[in-house]
Amino acid sequence: MRRLFLALLLCLTLAPLQAGEVQRNALGGLIEAPIDWSTYPRPVTIGKLTDELKHPTTKAFIMKYLMWAPEKLPEKKHLGLLVCFHGFTGNETHFGWAYDSMKATGVADHFLVLSLKSKGAGWAKEDESDVLKTIDWAKSVYPIDPRRVFIWGMSNGGWMVSDFGGKHQDMIAGIVRYCGGTPTAPSVKDAATTQSEYYLVHGDADTDVGVDGSRNLRRSLRSLGYNYIYREIDGGGHVNIIEHKNVREDICRWIDALRHKQLPLTAEEEKFLKGLSDTKKADSALKKAETWMEILRIGGPHAAQVVARACKAESPSVRENAALACTQGVFAGEATVTGLVDLLVDKNAGVRQAAIKALGVFANWRYESAQMALGKLALKPKGALEERGGATTLIADAARMPMLGNYDDDLPVFQALLTLMDDEVKSLREAVFAPWSRR
Repeated sequence: MRRLFLALLLCLTLAPLQAGEVQRNALGGLIEAPIDWSTYPRPVTIGKLTDELKHPTTKAFIMKYLMWAPEKLPEKKHLGLLVCFHGFTGNETHFGWAYDSMKATGVADHFLVLSLKSKGAGWAKEDESDVLKTIDWAKSVYPIDPRRVFIWGMSNGGWMVSDFGGKHQDMIAGIVRYCGGTPTAPSVKDAATTQSEYYLVHGDADTDVGVDGSRNLRRSLRSLGYNYIYREIDGGGHVNIIEHKNVREDICRWIDALRHKQLPLTAEEEKFLKGLSDTKKADSALKKAETWMEILRIGGPHAAQVVARACKAESPSVRENAALACTQGVFAGEATVTGLVDLLVDKNAGVRQAAIKALGVFANWRYESAQMALGKLALKPKGALEERGGATTLIADAARMPMLGNYDDDLPVFQALLTLMDDEVKSLREAVFAPWSRR
């Protein structure tokens, strides 16, 4: 009887713990119970708004935010979501510069931008739950494409995005980290084709948050096989690094080009891509701008298969369209670069020029195979001078941001430029120095 009593007592003691047990995903991220947002007021707000998000049923406070929503929302879930995290003692008003860069690059209408306010003076692990609820709200009431969710943080917010993003790679396509503190390194190996991508920015003269945090995260990302970009600013402090508008705008274009690599398409998107699976039958459609606009909108590895087949199509205009699409979309990354490299020897000059232009975009975003291909073309003694010149200009452009302070990640670029400095063609030698004149 005594044993039975103790067993019952133990069950009663453990029951509340089991009922309140925290659920986590495979990477340690919190799993929140779903909230029914169907009663949230419609139509939703557009334009610029500062407000407080509250639970639709309990009315409990969740998050204060500043939002920028396009004046015209898409009818379908095509909108991207960018969530921003301020630094310590900051607030939701401190990320207007990021939205300004979205406008400057012409992608602001592609995104809902949310700048959040932490519970305390700075972001902490305890904010994870409310951030998840806020993202869930945005995805539920706005026409958000779940494959286009990004986070951008600065200082303490930079720490937050690496901690939160590393645990929620199942929902985050890209992570932008400005001068973040000691990072939480992701734990997935061979991640290039499956996991979130990173864009890191830090000044090497930052006395508030030392640059070593970003350098260490870069090393971890590299060892694990993640796709990342690291812009280190020589002489940059803690705040003045945001003055580099070229870096900010590069980030906005990078965000617009990326898609989550594993989340599924809608049935409608799958049907659209399936209709383009036979390149011969789809030849007419693949010559139309509206077809490629939709391929670009879907983007990511899913649309990459159509792009790869189009690169091998019989029609030169289809091959050229495929290459031009790659100036705006990353698609399958290295696999897409391979298809573009093959087009450098295409019989059609227009196709070759489009491929060169696209490889310049990938070279700028640290795709080594693109950098090497452009370098090889630029140094080809018997190559067409126009194409050599185009490749040289793009290689030089790809050196502009590494020249801010991080040279280690783009060695093929600098190797090609050093060799081109001694080229017998004057115009190529002059093109090498173009980045210096535009800094």
